[in-house]
Amino acid sequence: MFDIHAPDHMQVWAAQADAIRVSGGVGWSEATGGYWVVVNYEDAVAAAKNWQVFSARHDPTGMDPRARGISIPPYEFPLILSESDPPRQQKLRLLEIPFFTPSKIKAQIPVVQANVERCLDAMQDRAEVDLFRDYAMPLVSLTSMALVGIEVARWQDYTLAAHRGGPSGSLDISQDTERVHAMLLDMAQERRANPRGDIASALVTGEVMGEKLRDEEVVSMLSALVLGGFDTTSSLVTSALIWLSENRECHADLVSDDALAANAVHEFLRMWPPSLGGARNVVADTVLGGQEMKDGDRVFLSWAAANRDPQVFADPHSIRLDRLNASDNLAFGMGVHRCLGMELARLMARLAVQTLLRRHPHFRVLRERCVPYRSKGLVAGWSAVPAMLS
Repeated sequence: MFDIHAPDHMQVWAAQADAIRVSGGVGWSEATGGYWVVVNYEDAVAAAKNWQVFSARHDPTGMDPRARGISIPPYEFPLILSESDPPRQQKLRLLEIPFFTPSKIKAQIPVVQANVERCLDAMQDRAEVDLFRDYAMPLVSLTSMALVGIEVARWQDYTLAAHRGGPSGSLDISQDTERVHAMLLDMAQERRANPRGDIASALVTGEVMGEKLRDEEVVSMLSALVLGGFDTTSSLVTSALIWLSENRECHADLVSDDALAANAVHEFLRMWPPSLGGARNVVADTVLGGQEMKDGDRVFLSWAAANRDPQVFADPHSIRLDRLNASDNLAFGMGVHRCLGMELARLMARLAVQTLLRRHPHFRVLRERCVPYRSKGLVAGWSAVPAMLS
């Protein structure tokens, strides 16, 4: 049975998705109350774009039992932006869009490069490093926290809440999340009094449909930027480096060819999307992929499975760094909820890969000691990636 929370899900999901595809592309899972699983690319895109029928809305009060958000089971802490529908969702999104325009991302290139060099310098003389905790996580933290408005010197206070303890961490995830939310609330209240040119200030000073955001709404949006960004981009970087450690023939080309490196990042995202998929709530009887669905049903749109649809991507289970349509991957979703930070994430991944390959061409991941990321429902990746740099 397809179960995104099963202990062996990461080992079996691809085979299960292929089996669903052979039987029509939409399967039923009895897990967590029951939900449809959508694995074909065309169907996933159609549903993601049709928010009027496949709603992302979350009503934590339970007054609308259909509105259960984008996670199965529903998140304990609703995500105000990701778990709302237009027109409100579009108005919320407008508060963050100015920070992710092409010109803003271009301006981040020297910032990201400096952070990459800083992280590599810190690892320079060590016999063994962890490419997740020592490289990918601080790189993403230093870059994204400055954009959000968090003091970068405190990056560990936030990121360790997302990654504390690995698979056997002693603290409950909700405890860490509550602690981060408390820190974000303090920052939001400070910005109301002293706004700056950062995302936090834009959220507390902006208006949505004629009203200021409430504190809990600001915290929810900041939390999604902080915790969600750390998870996904650091997972992308480490997955890429694990593969590159075992496939050295392409290193020189990736270092010298920015276009190839950028396309390779798309291909890494297609093969190992950090976000495996997202749930939607059916709010009207409909048909998707030939399957009848009823008002009130839950649907899991598997970005990971759609990214391996052989009707779209030839030889889908293999990495091709020069794949012509690699950029068509759904790693960042589709439709009104497509991730705003995707260009920044891809930039960080490209520079992280190219710079490490240039400075440490003989690096080697100790694959047998890598630790998969502890389950958080929809996020895949690594908690520990031990490596030798020389």
